[in-house]
Amino acid sequence: MANDPSHIANLLLRLHRGTLSDTDRQELEAWAASSAGNAALYRELTDEETVQAALREIERYDETPIRERILAQLPEAFSAVRKEGPPDVRLRTWRRTIFRWSAAAAIIILLGTGLWWLIWPKSPTVPVAQTTKPADIAAPAINRATLILASGQKVALDSIKSGQLATQGGTKIEKEANGQIAYIGTGGSAALLYNTLTNPRGSQVITLTLGDGTKVWLNAESSIRYPAVFIGAERTVEVTGEAYFEVAKDASKPFKVVIKDQEEVDVLGTKFNIHAYQDENVLKTTLLEGSVQVQPADGASPNQQRRSVVLRPGEQAELAENSNVVRMAGAVDTAAVMAWKNGAFAFEEATIKEVVRQLSRWYDVEVEYQGPVSSRTFSGEIGRNLTLSQVLHVLTKSHIPYRIENGNKLIIGSGD
Repeated sequence: MANDPSHIANLLLRLHRGTLSDTDRQELEAWAASSAGNAALYRELTDEETVQAALREIERYDETPIRERILAQLPEAFSAVRKEGPPDVRLRTWRRTIFRWSAAAAIIILLGTGLWWLIWPKSPTVPVAQTTKPADIAAPAINRATLILASGQKVALDSIKSGQLATQGGTKIEKEANGQIAYIGTGGSAALLYNTLTNPRGSQVITLTLGDGTKVWLNAESSIRYPAVFIGAERTVEVTGEAYFEVAKDASKPFKVVIKDQEEVDVLGTKFNIHAYQDENVLKTTLLEGSVQVQPADGASPNQQRRSVVLRPGEQAELAENSNVVRMAGAVDTAAVMAWKNGAFAFEEATIKEVVRQLSRWYDVEVEYQGPVSSRTFSGEIGRNLTLSQVLHVLTKSHIPYRIENGNKLIIGSGD
């Protein structure tokens, strides 16, 4: 079945629909990695330009425009889109929905009308000599996070499959079978014992359950400092990089996140995302559920008046470096904000440097720009399980050259 075109097409169909299981995804990735031809075909069949070109070609053979058929057959999907918020958010949601269902329709109709030959390459009659495999970098396969205990002892989490890692003030720290880190027990120490979880570049997302039951997802090149047991009137943690929180409710102990010593987020029980990398000059807090107050930290720019904002679900707040004024960014596409947690890159009018910053963290590569940086912007989503070259394929479509050197250096040309 692995090399059966119909079977692979069905996997691709489920991929576009968003219903592909983990097992099916592994099978599809194994098929794509089995040969250079399969890898190239996979890139083409998951590329928006190719799918749209296939749709235009198919519509020549079909009296009913495909998009009209999609609209007629999927009213419930598009009805849901209308509830996505302000016009700019609905527009982005429509764009993604139309592409996903159009891609699915293209594959269905290509198979159903016998036009699969339009995009499925024929087997060569003469064997082609295999050239040297180009340099490429695979997506992170494991998590390489490090836990730093209150004593300063470092625990490399990738060296431990599962089980108890340590004890802090009577609280057990365990690594679960699924790789998550959990603090279990109420503890017996009267002192705050701070631990730090650091997730480096080129590492998978790691999940942490704090002693109060709060869950934290930590992206690559990110860290969180927190007490093993929360003692006192509030629960305070410190974050750099990117983290998503689902805070356990406790009205008697408000939850506070200190971000890069510049910003504070005060909550009771809520879900929100923090984006605060060292190489970016704007801190972003996005609320998904509940309510939070975002304000500059006490020690930040004391000569300026501190201004805070209260966010509602779907809103984002921004704080620029060396500023004491939190700015409302308004309604945002929360699905795009949370794409990293759900295994995807999401770009919305992103510059080449913004795109490459995300790629450099995930694939752990050094970046060098040669010549003027292209002014092109990029919008769309692509899986984070692909290789770096597969992701960068979209850049070559936009005439931006690149190459990978020494296994860890990405060279970006000026493009046109």
